[in-house]
Amino acid sequence: MAARPYQVLDPRSMGRPVHLLGRFTQQLREDLTELFHTRLNRRYRASFEIDGISLDAIAPARTTQKWLTFAAHGNRINVALDRNVLLCILGYRYGTHTTTPAAASVATNETDASSSEAGPAPETATEERLAARLARQLVEIVVRRVEGVTGAAARASATATVDTEAEQSSAVTEQAASPLEHAWTVQVKIAERTRQVEGIFWFRLEEAWITQLLRELAPSRERVRKSRVATTQPLPARLQLTLNARLLEKQMTLGMLMDLRIGAVVPITLGNADVLIGDSRLFTASVAEHKGKLCLTSFEPVE
Repeated sequence: MAARPYQVLDPRSMGRPVHLLGRFTQQLREDLTELFHTRLNRRYRASFEIDGISLDAIAPARTTQKWLTFAAHGNRINVALDRNVLLCILGYRYGTHTTTPAAASVATNETDASSSEAGPAPETATEERLAARLARQLVEIVVRRVEGVTGAAARASATATVDTEAEQSSAVTEQAASPLEHAWTVQVKIAERTRQVEGIFWFRLEEAWITQLLRELAPSRERVRKSRVATTQPLPARLQLTLNARLLEKQMTLGMLMDLRIGAVVPITLGNADVLIGDSRLFTASVAEHKGKLCLTSFEPVE
């Protein structure tokens, strides 16, 4: 089938600030990078890195991995994790990496044909627990980012996440697996450089998450409205200037100044005041008293 010469538009994105979603994926990448750095790289001397994150509203996540379903505030999120990345994490946690990638490759090539045809090893209970725990941690970060938590707060929460199953966020709950239709897919590419392992994590978000996310990213309508009203006013009404009044100026010789003592009286005559903007003298004005306050009146421009 020939490629379409036009782009298919998703009606869910029309009239919505979807161009701001790149800010979300960038911040989410920073949050996940901090999680892997704190929980794995620094602790086990691993080299996990986030290679990229994309958010797709049209194409579903194409994966044969098992989906886990979580919910927060009544909205669901599907999660799928590449098994090779999970096994790599499992190896670091329990110290089962005993060979280098090159050595592992040689050992694999030396196995007989019958073992290669046997297929992947069955999933263990330890692997299932790790998948559920890691998926919950990842979902918690996604939820906090969608809800508009600052990057520092989200990373601090990710750092504070502990390994025990008892201490888990009550806001995120695991549910029976239920595939989401018409959901937005977040695809996270992850790589472990030391073991040369690459994989993908998928998140499928219900439409309510995207609605909330776009509401957090979009500027306030009230703020935009006030800004538009301000810019429609004429320039004299929008231009703010500070006036300074110099009430008097007295010239004295250095000798008279040195003779001044506490309680000395300097005779002055209060005349017209000079009105300045910065260092520029623009007006003269009369000084009057009104209810105990000095006021300027009768402005005259300076020629």
